Amino acid sequence: MNTQALLLPVVHEFAQILIFIKPIKNIQYKSGVSMFSANNYSIIIILGIVSFVLSFFGASVGLMLGQIRLPLIVYALQSTANGIGIATGTNLATAAMGACAGTYYHIKEGRVNYRVVCAIGIPSAIGAIISVLAFARIQADWIKVVIGIVLIYSSFQIANPKKPNQGEDKLSTHQRFLIEIGIGVGLGLLAGIVGLGLASIRLPAMIRVLGMEPKEAVGTNLAINFLTLATGGTASMLTLGVHWPLLLSLVPTTLLGSYIGAKTLKKIESSNLRKLIAWVLGGTGAFMIAESMH
Repeated sequence: MNTQALLLPVVHEFAQILIFIKPIKNIQYKSGVSMFSANNYSIIIILGIVSFVLSFFGASVGLMLGQIRLPLIVYALQSTANGIGIATGTNLATAAMGACAGTYYHIKEGRVNYRVVCAIGIPSAIGAIISVLAFARIQADWIKVVIGIVLIYSSFQIANPKKPNQGEDKLSTHQRFLIEIGIGVGLGLLAGIVGLGLASIRLPAMIRVLGMEPKEAVGTNLAINFLTLATGGTASMLTLGVHWPLLLSLVPTTLLGSYIGAKTLKKIESSNLRKLIAWVLGGTGAFMIAESMH
């Protein structure tokens, strides 16, 4: 097989993914390699690179950005029976691996608030299991649009230096605990429905409502995301299924990207971190809206 025959499938596949064109199934290249199977090397390479980049940036801002990876996995598995369900389980499991690596480093750096992890993470994990069991009966596209709008709004709120975070001073211990549980349950229920950990919604709530310092919020949010993704991913694997070859291919790059991304956080000033978080949230919200309307 010559160089052109090797590169043509990769270039074509990458172009299809970028512009979200729904391809015609079962097209064969001259090499005889089907481009619409998750076992195809070009899809695995592209998803591996994408997963590394998403994990790197995600771990540095306390997110895993699974909402960007999910449609790509759906694309890869579109010729697979129950492709969307399997893509959901594969995406949750992949994100859980990345969140585990990032959380490990954040714990080493003392950026994880264990009380908040328990108050939000445990209800979130339970909610994720419940929502996964109801996944097949719920249409999630309109929910993604709403989430996207909330993310864009939150990005402006976090980036606004004229509105400092004073939520912690206004909340009693009892009120704070109830809010933390409410955030955990609500976002956990949504997590299984849309196949995401929804750390992007939880992070601005932790910074603006609970009054957490950005770096602590990043580490704590990623730890909570790990609990949610691990339980939701396990439930998805047992009920919806998972594509093991693709999952095992994505794990190494996801772990590496997440660990390196978490290490870079100590080099970022808090003011710049707020701006970075705002940009990531705004971009994620816009992506979710565009992807849901496709």
